[in-house]
Amino acid sequence: MKILVIMLYWYPYEGPLMPIYGTVFRHLIKKGHKITIVTAFPHYRQGRPETWAEYRGKLFERTTWEGATLIRSYVFAPVFKNGRASLVFRALNFLSFNITCLIGGLFFAGRQDLIFAPSSPPLTNGICGYIIGIFKRIPFIYNVQDIYPDMAIKLGVLHNKFIIRILRLIENLVYKKARNVLVLSGAMRRNLIEKKVKADKIEIIPNFIDTNFIKPMEKENHFSSNFGLNDKFVIMYAGNIGLPHGVEFVVESAELLREYKTIVFAFVSRGEYKDKIVQLCKDKGLSNVVFPPQQPEHIVPQIWASADISLVTSLKGLSTDSVPSKTFAIMASGRPIIAMVDEDSEVWNMVDEANCGICVPPERPDELAKAILRLYGGETERKMMGENGRRYVDAHFSPKEICLKYEALFHNITETGSS
Repeated sequence: MKILVIMLYWYPYEGPLMPIYGTVFRHLIKKGHKITIVTAFPHYRQGRPETWAEYRGKLFERTTWEGATLIRSYVFAPVFKNGRASLVFRALNFLSFNITCLIGGLFFAGRQDLIFAPSSPPLTNGICGYIIGIFKRIPFIYNVQDIYPDMAIKLGVLHNKFIIRILRLIENLVYKKARNVLVLSGAMRRNLIEKKVKADKIEIIPNFIDTNFIKPMEKENHFSSNFGLNDKFVIMYAGNIGLPHGVEFVVESAELLREYKTIVFAFVSRGEYKDKIVQLCKDKGLSNVVFPPQQPEHIVPQIWASADISLVTSLKGLSTDSVPSKTFAIMASGRPIIAMVDEDSEVWNMVDEANCGICVPPERPDELAKAILRLYGGETERKMMGENGRRYVDAHFSPKEICLKYEALFHNITETGSS
């Protein structure tokens, strides 16, 4: 098969989805399939450098990535700090990529059998997949990682009725025109069915974790030694700090537990709200929090290993549909989870089913603190939960099984053609 992939971000960007898609594409390439990835030049926002210096002034570049053809295209990526301007600049960032990826996909990618367009983000990647598919007369698959614009509406970021209506029209068009829509969970599938998406075109393919890379290790390692965590009881928050994650409530729990001198909250993270969280900790005068800088990918197993407990958090009403990829990483590391998420969410149900941690309601720092103290005094329970999580992720979320699901779906689509 010849598969065209449309993604705004690709390596060297180190987002949580890169290892997942990278593993799938490596599997397909190893099986003899041809992968062409149309992506943006490396860039960052929110006060970080714009498009990397070596790529500035370029519109397109054709190169390779581990056997795949890589077509990089121009993207508008300004430096900005103004909160109001950020939404406008983000929209222009998405729009600029959608324009250039259309050119790259239509004129530089060659003949393909199908198009794979993840919503990682933006939603309009699906529109690009649809348009390219029309010209090339091939089907496209839309892979939903987060359901937009639902998240932005729940957060209150989007409240303009006209804009919401436009985004709903785009969302409905993408779902209607996609040959198949891939979702991560049964809850996401139910969400789409309620939006009148045909049930027979929705496929559930969850994310996974490389259990050979993330695995149980000794707590004391190079990372923990560098940041003074060896003799501490470490509550780990690793991953993005954004508005949906409710990290301010983790800080409130740290404040409630400040008298426990051996308990330390470690935030190994990035994201547009990280600076606010750092300032919040300073304002509260918390000495039981640390902010190690972002680490290279090969250090990630040590980060999870240095934890005694790891956290998955969300604001109220935002965790019902999907499972953050770091949930699998925590389970693979053999450490217990405390999930501050909605009851009956996918995360809550999975943690309960696997018996690999404790779930507490979102935005309840007091309940989070109680759960931490329970495991702080229960070494046997922590060990049991960590072992349960590792067994569960080995049984249900191995890379091999998930990659085979992707390959089987792609085969079925190319054999039956578009519809």
